[in-house]
Formats: sequence, structure tokens, C-alpha cells
Amino acid sequence: MPIDLDRGVIVDGQYRVDCKLDDVQDLDDFVEKNIYRLAGSFLFVLSALGSRRIYLDANGTLSVVYDPEARVAGATASVLLDAVEYKKRFRAELYKTLDIEDAGWFTAGLTAHEGIERLLCNHYLDLDSWAASRHWPVATIEVSPDPVSTCARICDRISKTIEILARAGSTSVALTAGNDSRLLLACSRYMLANLTFVTVAAPTADLDVACARRLARQFGLRHQVLQYREATEAEADLWRFRAGHCVGGNNVKMHPSVKPLEGRPFVGGLGGEVGRGFLWLNARPDTVIDAKGLVARLKLSRTAEVVSAVDNWLAPLAHFDAFFILDLAYLELRMSTWGFCDSYVKPKQLEIHPMISRANYVDMLSLPPEVRRKGDIYFQAIEALWKEVSEVPINKYGNYRDMLRPAKEAIRHPKRASRKVMQIVGAWRSRTAEKSRT
Repeated sequence: MPIDLDRGVIVDGQYRVDCKLDDVQDLDDFVEKNIYRLAGSFLFVLSALGSRRIYLDANGTLSVVYDPEARVAGATASVLLDAVEYKKRFRAELYKTLDIEDAGWFTAGLTAHEGIERLLCNHYLDLDSWAASRHWPVATIEVSPDPVSTCARICDRISKTIEILARAGSTSVALTAGNDSRLLLACSRYMLANLTFVTVAAPTADLDVACARRLARQFGLRHQVLQYREATEAEADLWRFRAGHCVGGNNVKMHPSVKPLEGRPFVGGLGGEVGRGFLWLNARPDTVIDAKGLVARLKLSRTAEVVSAVDNWLAPLAHFDAFFILDLAYLELRMSTWGFCDSYVKPKQLEIHPMISRANYVDMLSLPPEVRRKGDIYFQAIEALWKEVSEVPINKYGNYRDMLRPAKEAIRHPKRASRKVMQIVGAWRSRTAEKSRT
């Protein structure tokens, strides 16, 4: 579902560009100006000017995999391979090593099947050579001199996207205790009558449900708590198959819980982390980024195949500074591969993440490093858009339960708690070393 914010419409029929193809001198520039001006979720297939290519949207929210030898492309390996080949080419050992059943994923173009490659966002697939090529970025992004105005533009686009969807029919918006969910709510302030806010009552979502109910009660939101329903073995197997066995985790178990959302757009909050330097921990602009270190930052197993794939991805980016490389890694090696390789597992549902668009990502990436590290620019935007909403604590109950929460989380996720402690220690050591140098 591509969305044209300038014209205020969902592009569901013909899409006209304001130029003649015969006048196009730079094909990449033409695509960037005319296709990546769109928000929403889409694929773009080009067949013109002697070129045949497949492009993804700004974060690859509709995934594409391909077999360069057989010269075929599709949604997942499950549509490219018959049952015999699917089983024969399955990378069982790598699947286990990467812990796909839990929190792992296949990154840097790898998939769960030999000979099947994933197209990453910011790359197009040439349907003549069957090779993927990077088309964005072509240069570094200039730092914004006015972060507040930059963030206001992001919020304006988010609001316009939600408004267009709400006008088109029944639309649901995710409501949790988190930052990005609160930003969606603030951006929806003047269209509440046309929206339903939803929260899944998952076993570990007590805080989300409590905070969402408080917000709904306080601001008169139409709110639906979706009861948790765990997938049967057959449902879980089908989910994995539709995802090409490239990702697993909690979504496999809980996906039946969102079945009530079928047939209407669902607005989610993915993409906001791009503005917060997700992979920047202990990094400086001049930090050397190599494949092994990057795989470690992604928290993936450093197998030879994974390191080699990441090294190939990294090679053309050596001229960028560490922050920009890490930002692109988050977009392409995590979001595009982990976040959206399951694009087609719920065929009757339509997810739109209004933070995701080329314009929004350029603005997020233009925010000054100190602003992004601090991480409160979105909160300032929420406060400006809807002050009362900003006064409800984010990611907190607002009572005694906040003191008990760290202990409960450590019991639920001991590995994650241990990793967090190591990150804090690492950050402290980095700051100490930096002070000693100065």
C-alpha cells in the first residue's frame, strides 16, 4: 500500500510521475525522486529505459528473495522451491547456530536455504544480471541545524499517513507503554474518533496493558485489548514456512492473537529506533567497524559464513564514518532482514509503519549525534503535540511496581540482564578511557 502524502491518497490504481521517461538522464535519481517520495509499504518493479529491476521501499517492509541461478524471485523461499528442494536446501546447522527458533535471524542477504538470497533495502535486484546493487545512499547526510523543526517534519508525515489511512476505513493503531507508540498517539490527536487503539495481552505485556488502559481511560480512546492466543503446532509450522524459516521468536507463538485485526490497516511503530542510534553503543565517528565487530553488535553468532556476508556488505561503505555505517547496518542487516522477512505470514493483515519512509529516515539520520544519543527528541515532540499525553510515564507503571520490575525482568530473561550489565560496564569503561585521553 503506497501512500502519496502530497496528494493525500493511497495509491491503489495508476500512479503518474511528472516527467517523461525519454527525458530521464539518471535512472537512480529518477527513482529516488519519483518513487521514494512515497510513504507506506510497497515494491516497485521497473521495466523501462533498457533496465528491469525490483526495488523495495525505504526499509524493505515487503521482502523479496531470489535464486540467481534459476533466475526467479518471490516473497519467500516457500514459493520458489518445491517441497523436496525446500527440505534438501535447508541450512539446518546454520539455522541452529543462529538460534532462529528464539531471537536470531539470517542477515546480510543470507537465508535459510542454499542458493536463495535476500534483497536488502537500499538495493535493487537487476533482473538481467540477477545481481543486487546498492542505490542509496549516494553521499553522507548533512547534519540538521534545527533538530526541533526536523522532528516536527517527521511528526507531520506520521500524522498525514495515519489520517489518510483513517479516512479510507477502519484503522487500528498499536498502543503500548513505549516511546514510539506514544508518538503515534500524539500524532493521532485530531483523528481519535476514526481510530481504534489495540494492545495484545501477552504473558509478559503487563506493563503495556496497564499503561494502554490508563491512556485510554484518561483520554477517551477507543481501545481494544486483544486476548493472548498461542499458536498451535500446525499454526506455528505454517508461520515458519511462510517466513522461509528465516526468523522465529515470540511472534511465532503469539501471532493468532492479532487475528481480530484482519481486513483493516494496522498502524505500528517500527522505524523510530533509526533516530536513536540503535547500534552506537561505545562507538565514536572514527571507530573502526569491521565484520566481526558488527556481527557482535547485532548479537549474532560469528560463524564464517555470517562474517563473510557482513564483510561483503561492509566493503562498499568504508568511506562513511562509523555512525553512518552502524545506522545502515541497523536498517539493512537488522530491520530489513529480521523485522520484515516475515512480511507475508499474515496474508489477510495489512501493517503500515508511518515512521518508515525515505523522507523520515533522512530526517532521522540528519539529527545531530548528541541529540540522537540523548534519545529524548521524540519525547520533546510528544510534549509539543499533546502535553497531557507526555505527562503519563513512558515504560513505567507510575507506582510501586516500577521498583519490582527490574528484578522480574532479570528472572524472566537472565541472559538479557547479564548482557545489559556488560553493556553498562563497557560504556563506563569507554567514558573513563576517553576522559583519561583528554
